[in-house]
Amino acid sequence: MEMSILSTYSKNECQKYFDYLERLRQSGETNMYGAVPYLQEEFPELRYSPERKNSVGVVRHISREGGGYKMLKPYRTVQDVLSSPWAQMQRVKRSPQQTDRVLRSTKLEDSIYRDLRMEDTGMDEIENSAGEKLHSFPALSRDIFQSFYSLMPRRNADDDLSVAARKINMPILEHITQSEDYPTLKAVCEGRELPAYEAAAEFTAQTSGELDNLLSQLGGKPGAVQTLEKLEQAEKTAEDKLAALLEQLRGAPQDDPALSAAVVKAANDAESKRRQADAVNKLVDAGLAQNQAEAGALIARAVSAAAERAEEVQTILGAWSDAPGDMRKTDANAALLERVRDSKTLQDISRYLGRFREIFAQGKRNGYAYGRGEKYALELGNDLSRALTSELAMLAVPETLPLFLRKYQHRQIKQYRRREPVYKGAGDIICCLDESGSTAGDLAAWGKAVALTLLEIAQSEGRKFALVHFSGPGRFQTDVFLPGQSSLEEKLHAAETFLGGGTDFQTPLAEAERLMREGGFENADIAFITDGECSLPETCVEMLQKAQSELRFTVTGILLDEGNAGMDFSLKPFCQNIYRTSELTGDQIVGEIVLDRV
Repeated sequence: MEMSILSTYSKNECQKYFDYLERLRQSGETNMYGAVPYLQEEFPELRYSPERKNSVGVVRHISREGGGYKMLKPYRTVQDVLSSPWAQMQRVKRSPQQTDRVLRSTKLEDSIYRDLRMEDTGMDEIENSAGEKLHSFPALSRDIFQSFYSLMPRRNADDDLSVAARKINMPILEHITQSEDYPTLKAVCEGRELPAYEAAAEFTAQTSGELDNLLSQLGGKPGAVQTLEKLEQAEKTAEDKLAALLEQLRGAPQDDPALSAAVVKAANDAESKRRQADAVNKLVDAGLAQNQAEAGALIARAVSAAAERAEEVQTILGAWSDAPGDMRKTDANAALLERVRDSKTLQDISRYLGRFREIFAQGKRNGYAYGRGEKYALELGNDLSRALTSELAMLAVPETLPLFLRKYQHRQIKQYRRREPVYKGAGDIICCLDESGSTAGDLAAWGKAVALTLLEIAQSEGRKFALVHFSGPGRFQTDVFLPGQSSLEEKLHAAETFLGGGTDFQTPLAEAERLMREGGFENADIAFITDGECSLPETCVEMLQKAQSELRFTVTGILLDEGNAGMDFSLKPFCQNIYRTSELTGDQIVGEIVLDRV
């Protein structure tokens, strides 16, 4: 037993070993993993010999006090060194400094990141705080953005990476790419500056808050990575020294005992440093392997939060921005994000409005193609601009040229049939929106999104638009948007308006008629959005029908009756067309509205 081995030495003898270990630790020359060779060098009685077998046990015990391993000097003569792998070692020009960056980036990507990162004091604080625990953390946050933004992320060679980059940053990046939410995150962020940066900032914030746990899971025992860094640096220094001495030895004209002794000492030192680094490296790798699941789960949560952040940015800009495809960090986009994030109402509307704007954009594209003539069927003729490619191919071969000319002469060439556009009316739009208490929440958000889509249709075609908020009798608010004269803030203010209370149809319909008679809303198209039941007096219905005949307007009803079908009787007296959420999805209704008005 080890204690019995120790008993062969006096208490004072053992104490001097422990005192030396403490001085060695404080010197920083090595750590306790590699203390054995130093003990044996300082105390020859601890060296192995057949006559002193117990010395091995003593050294093991003493070094184990500091977590060490048995490391005896393997080289005793210069011939031992010359027959070892060290003799084949060539002096290598090493990079002056290893990088903490795992991923490579272009100058353009670096420039984009600098612009995004500028004046972000929050990120400064996070990186400075986390950098005290992990010096490669700022490089990690940069790599996170690169992983999200770059089309094809490229890695630096492992030999060019610092220990922290290899042992901490690289496993984190690998866990990111393997996480369930990464494909979604990549789809939103790739090539889009602001979503990628916002997502990276969210991931970095999440990770910095869990950095202590993450380091213990990835780096093994506390300080193991820092120790490995020092050991690898010491190993490189020792290797360079040995290589230089071996070159000198090969060039010496005769045996030089002092030089030979220096070579042996340098070889033992290099081997010692290599073994120490290898031992700590295995320790770190073992910790990583043991804690893979825990580290993966922690990183997966951070990736999920980052994906939510990126989707939020895309949703807000897609819903409210005048240029929804512009995902750059501009003052306008930054202000818009801050404005919407401060409003729960605007956030709820954003979930619908972004998608409705996409439906509208698609409708505009289809309308454009349709206006030029839609290819939808085949016919015979001689219009070369609409001829099938297979027909035109006959011109490429001399043998089929006469056939083509004959078919052309007789109007027998197969061609696409052109369908001429149908031009629709382009009147102003009035939207009457029910804001009674029963619509509060999701129904109100959906209705607002529909109303704002109608506003965009009107603005894109130079039409006037009016949003009539209504609830109980006599309670309403009218927001008028004239072509080229309305601001984003006015639109946001209208979106946040909510009256609450009961439901009265007569008040908004009277306001709509006033707008047509006095407000310049000629040939107006009225959309009436409600979830409630409200019976109009017979006299009111008659007056409304008379006004419809006189002013030539139509009313399209949108009934929010999902889960409560059968309420349409209240709209039938004055609506020429009714869409019901109990029969159609929200997207289908918006698609029909866009088709009717674009």
